[in-house]
Amino acid sequence: MPVLVRMRTESDLDVCEQLCLDVHQRDGYPRRLPDDLRRFMAWPNAICAWVAELDGEVVGHVALHASGSPEIMDLTARMTGQPVERFGVVARLLVSPHARRNGLGRSLLLRASGHAVSLGLVPLLEVTTDLQPAIDLYEDSGWLRVGKTSVHWRSTGDVVDEYAYVAPSLDGAPALSSSDTT
Repeated sequence: MPVLVRMRTESDLDVCEQLCLDVHQRDGYPRRLPDDLRRFMAWPNAICAWVAELDGEVVGHVALHASGSPEIMDLTARMTGQPVERFGVVARLLVSPHARRNGLGRSLLLRASGHAVSLGLVPLLEVTTDLQPAIDLYEDSGWLRVGKTSVHWRSTGDVVDEYAYVAPSLDGAPALSSSDTT
C-alpha cells in the first residue's frame, strides 16, 4: 500500500484531533489530553506539519516546531555544543493504531527531519521515558539519544523525565558524532 506524506491543511485538523484521541487511548500519548486539542495539533510555533495518508485516509501526523521544552532545548544545546536556535523540534508524531507496521512513523520522521535539515536546522525530538514503542522507533531509525532530563510541564504542573534525541544525517551517518554528545 503506497503511503503519501503531504502538507497538513486546515481541513485535516478534525481527523488529526481524532487521531490524537485514538493514539492517546491506545498508547498514552499525549500523556494528558490538552483542553484545546486543535491548538495542540496546530501549535502556534509550528514551522510546518504533515499528514500521512494510506489508501486516501489520514492515518498519521507530524510537525516541525521552532522550539521544545526549555529543559530539553538547554540539555541538547549543552550536549551538542549547538545553540538552541539551531534546532528544529520534530513533534506531534502520531500513527493510527490500525495503520501501524506500514512504515508511516519512519516516513513522517524522515519528512520532518529532512525539512529541518533543508532549513539548516538540526532535527531534535523529545519523548517521555515511558513511551518505549516511540523510543524503539527513534532508535531503530538511527536517532541518537543525547541525554535525559526532568521537564516541568507548566500547563499541568507535572514533572516528567524525557529523553532528547537528534536525527541521523540524511546520508545515514549521525548528524552529530558520539563525541559531540559526551
